[in-house]
Amino acid sequence: MHIALGRYLIRKFFSRFLVFMAILTITFIIPRLMPGGAFAYLIENPNISPEFREALIRQFGLDKPILEQYVLFLREFFLSGNLGISFYYRKPVMSVILDALPWTILLVTGSTIVSVILGMLAGLAAAAKRASVLDRAFFNVSMFFRSMPAFWLALVLLIFFSYYLDLFPLYGAYTYGRTYESFFEYIADVAYHLALPFMTLTVLTTSAYLVLSRNLAIDVLTEDFIITAKAKGLPERTILYRHTLRPILTPLMTMTAIELGYSIGGALMIETVFSLPGVGKLMYDAILMTDYPVLLGIVIMTSAVTLVLVTLVEIFAAIIDPRVMLT
Repeated sequence: MHIALGRYLIRKFFSRFLVFMAILTITFIIPRLMPGGAFAYLIENPNISPEFREALIRQFGLDKPILEQYVLFLREFFLSGNLGISFYYRKPVMSVILDALPWTILLVTGSTIVSVILGMLAGLAAAAKRASVLDRAFFNVSMFFRSMPAFWLALVLLIFFSYYLDLFPLYGAYTYGRTYESFFEYIADVAYHLALPFMTLTVLTTSAYLVLSRNLAIDVLTEDFIITAKAKGLPERTILYRHTLRPILTPLMTMTAIELGYSIGGALMIETVFSLPGVGKLMYDAILMTDYPVLLGIVIMTSAVTLVLVTLVEIFAAIIDPRVMLT
């Protein structure tokens, strides 16, 4: 078991590293293939001092052949985590992104955990009442929310709950300028500001887990061991949440790995709508300011976080069900 798990981990880490290298390479090449170059606007900008222009050219190695630039880029990234200097913030890109990344991770991981639990429980309930009013209602509502763009739902909830009902703040992750008397008061203020973005992302992602849980549970409920459990007179709750739940956990974990990418993409748009100081808002500002180093750094960092989260979910699924290691 331990040997098989070790081989599985090595195989997964190697494949994820290859994917990450492909992302790094594409991220490096695309800006340099753009007409005039991605950095032409900043380098040729008359408002930039000659000293800063020279510093930019040296920083990104723009005076060197593209292959040498690529080697320099990889060396700086892997040895020192250097992604260059932000044109707008005038400080290291990694520092700018790390200031915003915790907010995105908090929103995505928290929402994913709640979405998996709610979707799984609702899916089991729908499967137990197959073809009933409850089953059809769950399925139709989930498809309704699943078809909505993240930014549109965020705007609707923001206008309704924050503007008209005044139940939640209109923007921000905390009250700007407020002095907190304790750490718990700060946590409460943050939770109050994140409640609506959290609700938005959870509504968008729960539907996928609901539909998958329902379909998987319907298949499991027709298995012989479930029929035997019913014949023994076991309570329906025990059959549903003990005997039916375990076989569907592994596919759910796999689905979670796939949905993490969707959740992060949705979180970026939601952060922009709610003006959260996360990676999504940072990306939006970077596009407006033509801050290519920050924009490219965000692509790299969000890709890395997604790959790490997906790998952790797959490892957890392999521990639950060793058969996953055969795939």
